[in-house]
Amino acid sequence: MKQKFLIVLALIFLVALLIGLNAASYVQKDTEADEESSANRSTFNTGATGTRAFYDLLAETGSKVTRWQESPFELSNEKNKINTLVIIGRTRLEIDETETEQILSWVSNGGRLVIIDREPPKDLLSTTANWSITSVPNEDSTFGVDPSEIIQMTGGTAAIKPSQPSVFTRNVNAVQPSRFASSIDLKFFGEDAKTTFGLSSGPTPKPVVVARNDAPPPVAKPTNSPAASITPIYKLPPPKTITESAVKPPPIESENFEVNAPFVHLANDKKTILVDFEYGAGQIVFLSDPYIVSNAGISLVDNAQLAMNIATSREGLIAFDEYHQGYGANTNQLLKYFAGTPVLAIIGQILLLIGVVLFSQSRRFARFLPADEPNRLSKLEYISAMAELQQRTKAFDLALENIFSQFRRSVTRFFGIDNYASSRKELAKIIAERLNRNELEIYNLMRKCEEIIQGKPTNKREVLELSGKLREIEDKLGLKRTRKQAFRSKK
Repeated sequence: MKQKFLIVLALIFLVALLIGLNAASYVQKDTEADEESSANRSTFNTGATGTRAFYDLLAETGSKVTRWQESPFELSNEKNKINTLVIIGRTRLEIDETETEQILSWVSNGGRLVIIDREPPKDLLSTTANWSITSVPNEDSTFGVDPSEIIQMTGGTAAIKPSQPSVFTRNVNAVQPSRFASSIDLKFFGEDAKTTFGLSSGPTPKPVVVARNDAPPPVAKPTNSPAASITPIYKLPPPKTITESAVKPPPIESENFEVNAPFVHLANDKKTILVDFEYGAGQIVFLSDPYIVSNAGISLVDNAQLAMNIATSREGLIAFDEYHQGYGANTNQLLKYFAGTPVLAIIGQILLLIGVVLFSQSRRFARFLPADEPNRLSKLEYISAMAELQQRTKAFDLALENIFSQFRRSVTRFFGIDNYASSRKELAKIIAERLNRNELEIYNLMRKCEEIIQGKPTNKREVLELSGKLREIEDKLGLKRTRKQAFRSKK
């Protein structure tokens, strides 16, 4: 016992030593500033590249917003009731082909997908109309660019005015993108598509000439929102009024034909940065620069107003995709909480130490020793022997007589009374007072045993039950049978 105690103390000392060494060697790293080349567009990120301000702005203005941390396969679940899904920037987890199909299936059933990225997955830029939508990336490198510096992000880039009035450009005079914004390229599917859809043989229709009858959403009036204190950096004149004649669609031969062309909201002579297009019964909105909705860029010009218009143009719950940003509900939150601390290293070293101890205990380092001889006086073995005797001779009364006689001798010796002079009632009373049990219950137990010894019919089950109760009383009284007592009882 002393040797085992020393081993336990040595293990405790070793564990304490490991904890001390890990704590002493741990150096807390300073929080690294966001970089545009490795932007983190999560709504949990409060840095320059994050979108926490965009999320808080929607929440404070009364919009229903949530952080979506489930798999895209849960989008179609009726319990979720997601109306708008927002995917911002290049996600940490790649959106694979199966997830893309699931997202597009949800959109085709009436969902609304908002993609804000410079180079989004090509499969997500799909439309059921005869148009192709591609993103043409900017050639400027983002390496070493500080996203919190406005000059570095927008130097030499003019603000972009709305192309035409729409639900997204309401109360928007101009939007300031970064100089790294990509351009959206729209192409019509040529003569075959014209013949199929009944278009005239005239020039290819432009996507920006399709008039929309979308009713603009009510404008929220925030009280203490970040957008309330926005000071525009560029003072731009209001956009020119576009007459109805400027948005007339091209001539169409068939009266039943409907042009489902992408609708361009923001564009200039160099870039197109905001379009939306249909996909089945749903809609996909594509903004080609996440800097507009980032914490560093949302306060410029009318960027905040544009971001709110895009997110709130359809009523219902707005979900920001955090699953692909690395905040999925299936990730181990406990390990993520202790990430970057010495706790994980300490736990690993302790598990390794436990493994070494278990391995050493499973191996023999000395000569072979015979196993200890089992205790022949255990209660279970005694009952087993009596059961074997009863099976052969069916002498249940004899077996119980031996057990009950030994019980009386042990109890009377324990209390210091005469075994032959003390009555059943006196003995039951003494035992009940010591064990704080019902006296009548103990009395009836002893009475049944004596009746069976005197010849009352019984069976194996009843004898085993009475024997177990007698042994239980012995255990609670602390009566231990030594080898010497057992030898005397046999005599």
